[in-house]
Amino acid sequence: MKDDNKLMQPLIEGAGAVAVVVLVGLLSVYLTPLVLILFPVGVVVYGIKNGINPAAVVVTVASLIIGVGTGYLVNGIILLILFGPLSLVLVYGMKKRRRPLQVLVTGILFFFTSTLIVFYLADSLTGLSIIKQIEGTFKETLFIQLQMLEGMGLSNYELDSARIMLEDAYKYIILILPSILMFMALVVSYTNYIITVWILRKLGVGILQMPWLHKFTVPNNFALGVLIMFLGVFIGRSMDGTYYDTIFLNMMVLVGVAFILQGLAVINFFMIKWKMNMFMRGLAIFMAILISPVLTAITLLGGMDMVLDFRKLRRKTQ
Repeated sequence: MKDDNKLMQPLIEGAGAVAVVVLVGLLSVYLTPLVLILFPVGVVVYGIKNGINPAAVVVTVASLIIGVGTGYLVNGIILLILFGPLSLVLVYGMKKRRRPLQVLVTGILFFFTSTLIVFYLADSLTGLSIIKQIEGTFKETLFIQLQMLEGMGLSNYELDSARIMLEDAYKYIILILPSILMFMALVVSYTNYIITVWILRKLGVGILQMPWLHKFTVPNNFALGVLIMFLGVFIGRSMDGTYYDTIFLNMMVLVGVAFILQGLAVINFFMIKWKMNMFMRGLAIFMAILISPVLTAITLLGGMDMVLDFRKLRRKTQ
């Protein structure tokens, strides 16, 4: 009987995990795509309790059920390609007790790669270019916005200026699309990690928690790594500068995000030290992100902290 229970429990839990994943997938189709960010949670929770191979079976079965249930098997295959590797990487890293930041970075890289694979397959197999679809959407949006401005009685000069400004903004968004995808990978990986840890702790399974914002700091060799990347870009420019502008711009965006996170971490650290409550800290950080001059100051603060280590975190880890 005990052996039967040992066999049945993983099967029952597996069926429950499949049901949860399928529910999330269907809600993303019929309710809002934002729910899709939680797709890996059921797989990761089940995988940490039962192993990476059963987790692979769960994510595969759930994805195929969603594909068949929606009438488009390709939807299930896309979900499997997009979230399968991320789910298994999180299972492996968390089950092996890897450091949370190491698990997070690995998850980001795998999800980013999976996204690029989906983009490539959509273009090569169906001829449907996601980039061109985005550009088409921007053109339609630009047309609608210009019509609205015309209705406001603006002069031709003002309309032309607005058109140029909007076109430049949309071109900029297309250029930094890789950085946007990388940021999305960060959000997806981080959200799934913290929710999985919360659920597992409720189930009595202890997993290392992700460090809070005030403890965030870039690696000690971050500056050296950035310098090497920029040198590589400049050397590549002298050989073939076709994609130089795009690569350089995306590197600037990613480095800027790192500076901003470091600056926000410094501010949050001192707000905690000054015993500000969580609501006020959250409000202050939210307002700082919204106000452009303040965000610029935060970026500079982050850069200074990388050099001066205001929080003395490196001393504690040495």
